[in-house]
Amino acid sequence: MTSAGAARSSMVTYATINLLMIQGLLGERWDVKYSTRSICALRGAPVWMSCHYTLPSGFAVRDAFWCECEDGKTRLLPQDADYQSRVHAACTLRTNRCTLNITRLSQSDAHEYNCRITTSHVFFQGWTGNEGIVLSVTDLSVEIVGAATEGNDVRLVCKTSCNLSSSPTYSWKKNGEPLEKEPTKNNELLLHPVSREDGGRYSCAVKGHEDLSSAEVELSVRYSPKDTVVFIRHHGEVDEGGSVTLSCSSDANPPVQNYTWFKENVTSPVAAGQNFTITNFTSAQVGLYSCQARNEVGVQNSAAVSLLPRGRGTRRIVTVTLAVTAVLVVLCGITLFVLRRRKDTEPSGFWRKQNWPEESDLPESRPQHCCPP
Repeated sequence: MTSAGAARSSMVTYATINLLMIQGLLGERWDVKYSTRSICALRGAPVWMSCHYTLPSGFAVRDAFWCECEDGKTRLLPQDADYQSRVHAACTLRTNRCTLNITRLSQSDAHEYNCRITTSHVFFQGWTGNEGIVLSVTDLSVEIVGAATEGNDVRLVCKTSCNLSSSPTYSWKKNGEPLEKEPTKNNELLLHPVSREDGGRYSCAVKGHEDLSSAEVELSVRYSPKDTVVFIRHHGEVDEGGSVTLSCSSDANPPVQNYTWFKENVTSPVAAGQNFTITNFTSAQVGLYSCQARNEVGVQNSAAVSLLPRGRGTRRIVTVTLAVTAVLVVLCGITLFVLRRRKDTEPSGFWRKQNWPEESDLPESRPQHCCPP
């Protein structure tokens, strides 16, 4: 046999031995079983994983540990500097079981993790379980679903980039304060229907990990003008020939786009804009005025206010005062008349006896002297 033939024969024999070693004696095989093949965990939270390995009889395990495989490169855990303070790995040779705990997960921890077994066999010194546990790391985010216009239904969805393996429940906060409403089974907060009071900053978190909440998302609810009111100085009294300004205020989102002014019994608008100024006031401007506020969502009219020439209000007060005074005078006259009538109807002796003493009862009159005798 030539040297080349001897080399080929030796290679075949070595491959056969390796195959027998891998398959094991008497049909036994090397094998690693994992608790799961994929894990989705929250960034900042801890994660646990485990594996169980078997090996053919006749092999003695020298060591078992976890390693991270990425782009064909292997990093041993927890010896790697990136993991030393956050990783706890343990393997029990008696039970052929290994566990791995990583705390304070970061996005850089998203890799495939494998169990590796080493032996003291001269021909077969190590085995790494194929298709290990793929770890995905996700953040939380809030998505607003539906048109946030007052009266509509709006859903706030707490989203992740992968399905969290722990099947958690979620909690919600508005403006940093916990919400009483409970999320639906789909990890959604339903605002049915949404109102302007629902506007604010929302965030979600996994219960038990409230310190790892999502970023806040602003919910801006659109609504038609509310609380539309007219402001006017001097209680609506204006000097003849003077000027007066009426101002309209309204709460709306988006803000009011158009203010329109109306006068009672006048079909067409009399002015436009948030402020309405009348100069050279005359009796023709006397009347009731109102404003209308309008935005993209709707419209609302204010209550009417009156404009009067200055003094008309004073004259009204004087008129009312005179009327009240006249009523009081009449009542006093009636009272005096009734009392007088009662006096006239009583017997004359009654008044004499009741009010004046008899002459015999009077004290004897004596002369008065200024000086002693």
